[in-house]
Amino acid sequence: MSKPVKPEGREAVRAAVLAAANRQFARHGPNASLRSIADDANVNLGLIHRHFGNKDDLLRAVLRMHAEAGRQSATTAPDLATAVTTIANHAEPLLDYLRVVAGLFLAEVPLSQVQADFPTMDALRSRATDDAEEIRLLVSMALTYGWAVFGEQLLQIFERAERRADVQAVVTETIANLLA
Repeated sequence: MSKPVKPEGREAVRAAVLAAANRQFARHGPNASLRSIADDANVNLGLIHRHFGNKDDLLRAVLRMHAEAGRQSATTAPDLATAVTTIANHAEPLLDYLRVVAGLFLAEVPLSQVQADFPTMDALRSRATDDAEEIRLLVSMALTYGWAVFGEQLLQIFERAERRADVQAVVTETIANLLA
């Protein structure tokens, strides 16, 4: 695999570092090194410190990036069921976020240490009309998270890898039905 083109300019450097940090934190959890992130982004290590600060600050920036994308999906959808299914169908970005979070949990890092608020969940919860709907939302998010983290392994166990799209459609339909 060839190295990406060296980014130039503040926004290009920030975008390259965030993308690389996302990949590295998803792959290695909080043990990802700033040096590996810099190499992945094809930037000088000092640029990470200049633009983001330390590793915890960079991790917070990655989590904020995902939280903002989720919040955007949660607030622009016409209803709660559509909002959750839209989030569930953003498999790759969601999977990256969940891998980062899972890595933090496995390393016994309290999520509150790196993420102070949860804009996606707050936006979704604000759309729930009563306690019963909020509980259905909680269950649908558990299904969404479980599918995102364990879906590939489950497809292999059930020998259904070639039918991923079909299974994803049933997961999405099940989530929508929970919230309908």
